[in-house]
Amino acid sequence: MDDWWLKVRRAEKHMVDIQHEAVKYASRHPYSFTRIGLPNSQKAIRFRFHITEQPDPMVAVMIGDFVHNLRSALDYVVVACVPKKRRNSASFPILFQDIFAKDNSGQFVVNDDDLRKNFKTATEGLHPKARALIIQHQPYNLGVDPGIITLGIISRLENADKHRQLLTIGCGGQDFAASLTCRGLDEPVRKRELLATGAQFLRDNTEFPFNIDLEGIPYPDGSYVQYDDVNMEFTGTAKIFVKVARIGGNKPSTDFSLDTLMDSMMFEVKGILKKLEFFVHST
Repeated sequence: MDDWWLKVRRAEKHMVDIQHEAVKYASRHPYSFTRIGLPNSQKAIRFRFHITEQPDPMVAVMIGDFVHNLRSALDYVVVACVPKKRRNSASFPILFQDIFAKDNSGQFVVNDDDLRKNFKTATEGLHPKARALIIQHQPYNLGVDPGIITLGIISRLENADKHRQLLTIGCGGQDFAASLTCRGLDEPVRKRELLATGAQFLRDNTEFPFNIDLEGIPYPDGSYVQYDDVNMEFTGTAKIFVKVARIGGNKPSTDFSLDTLMDSMMFEVKGILKKLEFFVHST
């Protein structure tokens, strides 16, 4: 097996271990819902979501190892694509700006000759089509926010881990179902409400209302159900997420679901490796 696929295989092992830790964490149901008192006249029920336990910090270390192996796989395949005399200098560069773009006067938009020199050093000796593939996959070519493009995330997380900064993780609730019951009824009325579905998260200390129509639900004595009579129970999954810093300024970080992020990283790297393998030198 080629060296870059060995790196991917090791990343897959880390991925399994991380997923195992995430399942163990979720099984402890590390969250709670606190009801906030509201007058009946508001015709709403309000809760506050709390995280009661953070993930084991060791998960962040494991994620760093996972990312490092994927990042290394990209470098390994580029090294294999250049002549032997170039292999000590070759690598897979990841850029957040188009360092070759020029303005109307013909001047480089990015005033950084060192970046251009480093890119040339990293890719010199590659087949022109292989170099074009690398440029095609650069984060600046794939979206308005390169820092949250998959390759950009890999680069930022790997750099943080390489510079001895433990990756920042947290947790939130996802895919919750809220079951509503009305006390005092022989056959309780049950309604189900969904929240934090899809890519949404409930984060610690999130406050949210339920606007539920209770009018017309009678008690045996002829009175009607009031909001104080309602009880709600919540079931869902605690999910670990990874915080990825934005590029430049004081932009807030973006939270990515750990399982979704790992899947996208693995898919992206495997796809690039398969494309570049066509240009690997036989010796």
